[in-house]
Amino acid sequence: MTTIDGKGNTSMKALWVVLGVVGLLVLVVILSFGSYVSAKNQMVQLNEDVNQNYSQVDIQQQRRLDLIPNLVASVKGYVSEESTVLTNIANARAGVIAAGSNHASSINANSQLDVAISPLLRLQEQYPDLKGNQQFMRLEDELSGTENRISVARMRYNKALEGYNVFIRQFPNSIWANMAGFHYRDEYFKGNPANATAPTVDFSK
Repeated sequence: MTTIDGKGNTSMKALWVVLGVVGLLVLVVILSFGSYVSAKNQMVQLNEDVNQNYSQVDIQQQRRLDLIPNLVASVKGYVSEESTVLTNIANARAGVIAAGSNHASSINANSQLDVAISPLLRLQEQYPDLKGNQQFMRLEDELSGTENRISVARMRYNKALEGYNVFIRQFPNSIWANMAGFHYRDEYFKGNPANATAPTVDFSK
């Protein structure tokens, strides 16, 4: 009869322990790699969604940019005293063009254009004669429609950006994001500061 002495039994136990630890480590590596690949694929998709939504915003903002010169030209003869408004619009438009394709700079420049162009959309209230200017009324309608489309496109973009930012900051995605080179993108469109100011109502008129 063959017997296993104490040393042999201990060696076998040690071997099984080592194999168990190695197996566990291999399992952890496989699971971690799978988690990394899955998270990276999602980050790539979410990042691409952000960029695609920004492209839609950019298309509408470019349309606005193209409308502004003709709109400004159509009102110059009626509102010559509003030279400051027209100058601010021209400067803000130039700022958007100078910002180029850089998202953060373009977002900031377009936000400044939002503020500069707001008075232009209210000019017909101050200058009733403008209502007889067919070109101005047509261009203003086009601009108002474009502003609405910009608003919708920005909302969708912000939502896509929020989804991306939330995903990469969740654990363990935050670890994989740093490894894969995905970082928090603080490129949100903010609301027009002018909208936070309550309108002045003159009851004497």
